[in-house]
Amino acid sequence: RNLSSADMGRQTMRNYPGLIDSVMTYAQNCVASNRPDDKSVENCICILHNLSYRLDAEVPNKYTQLNHMARSVYMDKTLTGCFNSRSGKMENDEYGIPLPEEDYKPKGPSWLYHSDAIRTYLSLMEHSKKDATLEACAGALQNLTASRGLMSSAMSQLIGLKEKGLPRIARLLQSNSSEVVRSGASLLSNMSRHPILHKTMAHQVLPDVSRLLSFQSGNTNSFGEIMTSACYTLRNLIMSNPHLGKSYLTSNMLNNVVSLCRNGSCPKAAEAARLLLTDLWSNRELQSALKQQGFDKNMMGSLAGTTFRTLSSRF
Repeated sequence: RNLSSADMGRQTMRNYPGLIDSVMTYAQNCVASNRPDDKSVENCICILHNLSYRLDAEVPNKYTQLNHMARSVYMDKTLTGCFNSRSGKMENDEYGIPLPEEDYKPKGPSWLYHSDAIRTYLSLMEHSKKDATLEACAGALQNLTASRGLMSSAMSQLIGLKEKGLPRIARLLQSNSSEVVRSGASLLSNMSRHPILHKTMAHQVLPDVSRLLSFQSGNTNSFGEIMTSACYTLRNLIMSNPHLGKSYLTSNMLNNVVSLCRNGSCPKAAEAARLLLTDLWSNRELQSALKQQGFDKNMMGSLAGTTFRTLSSRF
């Protein structure tokens, strides 16, 4: 576990024959025998968490398929769009990135992004009571969805749609451990970047994310990261469905977002909060909801600064 946290150790361990196979198989056997809280399981999952870090930077050969498959889907959809009544512009929420074919019997690094590994992490999220294990499971999935490329989209679809893992991730946000909440919130933020997941995520995780922004206190070391992730997730999901999203714009939540905008000790969270409010105000339906909560143009200008003044010139 210690060795896997270092760059040199991580590379060596990934390439060592049989090591990942042994660690993953042992963890799966413990899950199957109803021993999710063994210390050895915690160590195994933390190793896998570390070995999945920056995996996209050393793209496995299987993931080279994604470029060709996605390009084919793009071309098919673009050609279809030329003949229908809708805009010919290609929107990335019209199709999903196809998943690469999986090895029937994965070996070595192939385990790290295999659906069997995803199922193991999600199963532990449901059954383990150990914070370190829960954090490592969410952290491994967070690593797999962290990039801005095709790997993140494919893994997000696998986790959220194929394996139906969103309810288990959302439950992490209710943990008493700030580190577990941080990992869960970061994972949801990564997944919320992909429009194909927006509809499902809005129904399954929006209540928990909005509750996080409404009641989270600022007395933990992870507060800034948690609030940053929550703001970005909320922004992506509400803007994809304003009619559904406006019901979550409670006074508690909005007051906390305003406080974040003015929080000089968490600059990333403050920026995420300003972007959230700016986008909410840019939508007429959501702007009406904000006005009912006492927001006006002057207040928005003082909170969002130049970003808002540029945006407000549209109205």
